[in-house]
Amino acid sequence: MKILVVSNLYPPDFIGGYELCCAQMVDGLLDRGHDVRVLTTTPRTPCRPQEHVVRELALANCYDPFSVLHGQPVTRKTSAGRAAVANAHNVHVLLDNLQRFQPEVVYLWNLLGTGGLGLVGGLEYLNVPWLWHLEDCAPRLLCCLRDEELPALAAALGQYLSGSYLAVSDRVVKEIEAGGVKLKGHVELLPNWVLGERPPVRSRFYRPGELLRVVSAGQMGRHKGIHLLIEAAALVRARGHENFRIDLYGKVGDLSVAPLPREHGVEDLVKFKGACPQEDLIARYARHEYDLFAFPTWAREPFGCAPVEAAAYGTVMVMSESCGVGEWFVDRVHCLKAARTAEAFADVMTAVLEGRLDLKPIGRRASAVVWRDFRREVLLPRVEAALARAADRRPAADWADTSAAFDDVYRMALMAEKLTEALVQETCCGAEAA
Repeated sequence: MKILVVSNLYPPDFIGGYELCCAQMVDGLLDRGHDVRVLTTTPRTPCRPQEHVVRELALANCYDPFSVLHGQPVTRKTSAGRAAVANAHNVHVLLDNLQRFQPEVVYLWNLLGTGGLGLVGGLEYLNVPWLWHLEDCAPRLLCCLRDEELPALAAALGQYLSGSYLAVSDRVVKEIEAGGVKLKGHVELLPNWVLGERPPVRSRFYRPGELLRVVSAGQMGRHKGIHLLIEAAALVRARGHENFRIDLYGKVGDLSVAPLPREHGVEDLVKFKGACPQEDLIARYARHEYDLFAFPTWAREPFGCAPVEAAAYGTVMVMSESCGVGEWFVDRVHCLKAARTAEAFADVMTAVLEGRLDLKPIGRRASAVVWRDFRREVLLPRVEAALARAADRRPAADWADTSAAFDDVYRMALMAEKLTEALVQETCCGAEAA
């Protein structure tokens, strides 16, 4: 099958799990013999050329913390419009790649930053079949100018789009639809995955009196609950326990969490370890360097790959009870769930330290389930089937007679870009006048 993948970022240029999962799925499809081309943005740092990756799209300045926090309102919102609603340049690049590659189906990933509505609208107008992989509430985010939701745009998006969707959790579907975007078309839930072959069954787990080794990985910020984990460490110490350590892997994007270990008097127990390549972190799990993976993330977490990667090697997941990955695992059977408070996470750690929670049966069950149901190779046939269904829902495009339609799409993209800029100007000028 000829598949054109569209993603705002693509490794080695990435921010988080959305882009990493995209690359992993592309590699899997290539391994299974599909003809895949990836269309993504020009990299923010130098990247070596990849034969199947075209880095021609422009990325709007919506992921730069300084610009987002300190830019002028009109500049921020103009950038937000190009990020979400329309970027005529990117529509032109998409049209060019459609004409050159002539795919059977387009496989969409995260489109925020590319003027994603314009890209999807162009596919709809041209009647090109598409499948959208939802690892976040991307359709809803495309109907916003930063934190300002546009209900009319969301309603129109839900009314006119008619593609297919793979969503990592029911939570992410509900969040999209709560924003007014009704996902008209086939929606299938598909979890994230792990790579590799199943390792030998883990034999050694934490025993009371030993050092309890806790890990967390990902973006280091309050939205991921890192502050709660540090506060939990202080509570566990106050209860008389010193035989534990918490290692935090990832870039500290929220500088307010950096001084917290010292402020709570646990700088000897909680360590920021910095960014760690995914393969190195997984190697640590494979060597059984950790007993617990703590994931006190916010309620709108769509899934969360990191705890599942740890669970594959017997590291027991302890997660906030409302996050997306929790839909796929049962509390006290495959994982430990807790309220998203420092006290609740401290209670779990205390129970393990005091021998009231045995990690061995939970860790072994979770590892078995992950390698049985959450391997990429197990899920790839479902992705292939979803792509084939999406392609079959519409007649094959007549690429020999599309020039007039392509011109129409590009003109509409130019108009949408200018209208969005005019809306931003009117909104900002009106706010200043008021």
